[in-house]
Amino acid sequence: MYVNRILVLGIVLALMAFPLLADWLTSDYSAWYRPYAIWVLIIAFTWWAYRSRHPDEL
Repeated sequence: MYVNRILVLGIVLALMAFPLLADWLTSDYSAWYRPYAIWVLIIAFTWWAYRSRHPDEL
């Protein structure tokens, strides 16, 4: 099974930055769309990481 190195690196960086992101998302003066913006970034990164893969390689 092929593991995408960029995706693994992104997951590791996200785990390292999780405390900072949690404080940023739960602050009292945060915008309502912050959690949605994070999810859009995650989905866009995943799409970008797998866009060049052929369906038979999954």
